[in-house]
Amino acid sequence: MTMDNRQLSTTKFLNGLKLLAVLPPVGIGWLIYLSRWQWLKLFKRPKTIAHDMMLAFILLLMVVTGLNLNHHDWKSVLLSMLMLFVLMNLWLLCRQSAHVITLADVRQFIIQFGLYIMVSGNLFHWLNHWLNFPNWLKFLLGDLLWGYAANKNRLFGSAYNPNDACCLMLIALGLLLVQLTTHATTKIATTSMQWTQWGWAALLMLGIYQTKSRTGLAIMVLMILWASYMLNWRHGLVVTSLLGAAGMLLLIYLPRSHSWLASWQGRTEIWKNSWALFKNAPLFGVTYYGFAEQYLKLTGTSVPHAHDIFLMLLASFGILGGVGFLMLIVGGGWSMKQIWQSPQRHPNLRYFAMTLPIILAYGLTDFVLSSMQVLIVILLIIAYWHHEQHAQPQLALARKKEIHHF
Repeated sequence: MTMDNRQLSTTKFLNGLKLLAVLPPVGIGWLIYLSRWQWLKLFKRPKTIAHDMMLAFILLLMVVTGLNLNHHDWKSVLLSMLMLFVLMNLWLLCRQSAHVITLADVRQFIIQFGLYIMVSGNLFHWLNHWLNFPNWLKFLLGDLLWGYAANKNRLFGSAYNPNDACCLMLIALGLLLVQLTTHATTKIATTSMQWTQWGWAALLMLGIYQTKSRTGLAIMVLMILWASYMLNWRHGLVVTSLLGAAGMLLLIYLPRSHSWLASWQGRTEIWKNSWALFKNAPLFGVTYYGFAEQYLKLTGTSVPHAHDIFLMLLASFGILGGVGFLMLIVGGGWSMKQIWQSPQRHPNLRYFAMTLPIILAYGLTDFVLSSMQVLIVILLIIAYWHHEQHAQPQLALARKKEIHHF
């Protein structure tokens, strides 16, 4: 096979993203297929690993998993290695996509994806009252519930799970709110366009409410407050006052408010047991696919993941995985602070300053990275953040040369 056939094309990648939203299994399979030769790039440019914290982190997880071969079931180790190999290739694919499609195209896709989840979720719910679709068709459309019985009557659209759907719509809403506040302050959008986008924002908010995710609603309220203050401090005070005055009413209509205490107790129990798994294997963890098996042995109950991204990494990959993740967060946060304070700050930075904290905040109460749809969207955002970080020094250098030449 020639290298020309291995090059990423804009059309193929965008088609994969569209399929990811409408026909999730097909889209996931197509993007994995597109990423199949990405690992070869590491042999050609091994020095790039040192300049890519995400790639270094994935390789660290692969090494830790490989060291578990003599400590845990070999099947879970091999499956975990395969999963991490696919993850590495998808990351390299998303990183490469930053050179073939613009951030504006990615923003548009994610916003449309969020809207599709909301519309399709309500449409599927209505159709299921009249038609009995076979499970294979529901699986292709994403309308096949994955999760516990408590997830019934909660919107999930084409995302298989309400919490995954909520995370995707929160990301879409965050991008849309930044876009709206930017347009409002720069006056680059027409009035009709702005009203249309506010209508989209309202649909996304309704969809987030219909997922009945309490964490999602709390994050959404904070995002609304942020957007109102960004538009105008008077708007911010009005919205804050309204939310404060309606606080008790909001608590009454909070989704699943009757089961809040039981849900919190169940979640904290999972966290406690996940911490116990980490303490049983603190150095290398129990592997990603070994988590469910070891949790069942420990507690006698079946839980797929730790419902917390940090605890999941600790339990699955030990102290090395946890420390690597913390370094990833600290390094990214420091870089964002440096670029924010730079005179060459790019307006795109606001999109990352909104979405990356959303991902981290939602990950504190649920491990949504177990969904390939969510994982790919998050990898896309991080890939463009990686591209933005490396574009800043090049931009500064170009400006210095321009000034020197002048």
